[in-house]
Amino acid sequence: MLSRGELTNQQLRVALEAQQQDGQHRLGEWLEKLGFATERQVTVALGLQWACPVLNQDTKRDPACSRLLPYRLLEDHRMLPLQFVEATRTLYLAFCDGIDYTVLHAIEQMLSCHTDACLVMRSTLDRALEQIARQRSPHDLLFEGWRGAPEIASIICGYVLKLGAESARIAGCGSHVWVRLTAGREFINLLFRRPVPEREAPSLEEEPSLRVVG
Repeated sequence: MLSRGELTNQQLRVALEAQQQDGQHRLGEWLEKLGFATERQVTVALGLQWACPVLNQDTKRDPACSRLLPYRLLEDHRMLPLQFVEATRTLYLAFCDGIDYTVLHAIEQMLSCHTDACLVMRSTLDRALEQIARQRSPHDLLFEGWRGAPEIASIICGYVLKLGAESARIAGCGSHVWVRLTAGREFINLLFRRPVPEREAPSLEEEPSLRVVG
């Protein structure tokens, strides 16, 4: 933004000082709060930083693909499914605070697809997530509070029998353990919250990132 003349050195210093004193919000948010940059300018700058495109505000998204992922993961990772192309099995997603490649990898393994990411303005993502929240899928089940491996296995087995599941996939995804059970075209997403502090839960190094049961 400095090189493009959208921001002065003085404005940047003021925003950095405000961020250090506050200790919470991102630099881009402070640039917006102080009136030094627009949300669009900050998003475009992030796109250059992450070397990825910025979603056009007029781009239409397919609401149906939102049901592919549990809402809590969308909310926690600040991401928005845009479109799923069946022919190439590619899921397009938008982020607002930077691309989370760890969660993209988990999605690819869980859905047997490719992912392609872009950035979107924070306000656009917030509005979309609010809309998705009002239409939450009954296939998403969240289990708050950490459960030990035997209890998790028991819960999963119960839903396998209830659904008549043909396959089960399990992945660590941020602060959750994500389980996806499928039977034909039917599926259920089970989310188990990891404990806090993180050391009380199995780390990604201690447990496989993905297990598939056919």
